[in-house]
Amino acid sequence: MENEKKPIEYRRDPEDFATRYANNVHLESSVWDMKITFGQTDLMLGPNIIVQHTAITIPWPYAKIFLYLLQTTIAAQEAEVGHIDVPANILAPPFEAPNQEMLDRLKHPKEGLAAVHKVWEEFVTANPEMK
Repeated sequence: MENEKKPIEYRRDPEDFATRYANNVHLESSVWDMKITFGQTDLMLGPNIIVQHTAITIPWPYAKIFLYLLQTTIAAQEAEVGHIDVPANILAPPFEAPNQEMLDRLKHPKEGLAAVHKVWEEFVTANPEMK
């Protein structure tokens, strides 16, 4: 059968594959893609110091797929072990009024800010320990 899908075979590049730990993620976006930079706090260097070690850039369509994969993985984990608590005060709510420079760069600042606040409210509703 020609149209039969073959299963994906994952292979790791022995010279370039690394397993790292991150407790911090920084996002940068462009019209074409999103860069995800991973890092880890290093208290030996001082409070609130993040040492960044890996960056991966993905196109927007895959960012949406990645969001779906993260959501399904978290849902399955919570089904197995129960709710995953998010520590209170670790994530700041979105800002109410962006500065004028930011507003000037956006095509639809009002709609964008409303969308961000909607996602925040859904997140806090799903994680009441954040209040």
